[in-house]
Amino acid sequence: ETTIGCKDPVVGSEFKQLFQTSNFRVTVVEDTSIVEICGALKNIVACAAGFCDGLRMGDNTKAAAIRLGLKEMIWYGERFFPGGKLSTYLESCGLADLITTCYGGRNRRVSEAFV
Repeated sequence: ETTIGCKDPVVGSEFKQLFQTSNFRVTVVEDTSIVEICGALKNIVACAAGFCDGLRMGDNTKAAAIRLGLKEMIWYGERFFPGGKLSTYLESCGLADLITTCYGGRNRRVSEAFV
């Protein structure tokens, strides 16, 4: 699944029609800035998750780092891009991508190896 950030609903609908299939769900949101910052900030949170893994801090600590990381992502979005919808953070561009990156992404693996 994917989230497309597009301010123009007509263009967003065209992208959705182009990419969505019976096996691939596309969600279009107007919060383009929030979609973009989620894509960047998740990597920082993934580093924290990797440090937790590398230091063998356990699953609860890693989960806490991810939860707090998501809260910080939301704070950053509200501070620098006011007007974004909380629901955008719960789309695949936010929470889903955050979880995936924190459990298997390159930044998590590099941070785990660093320690």
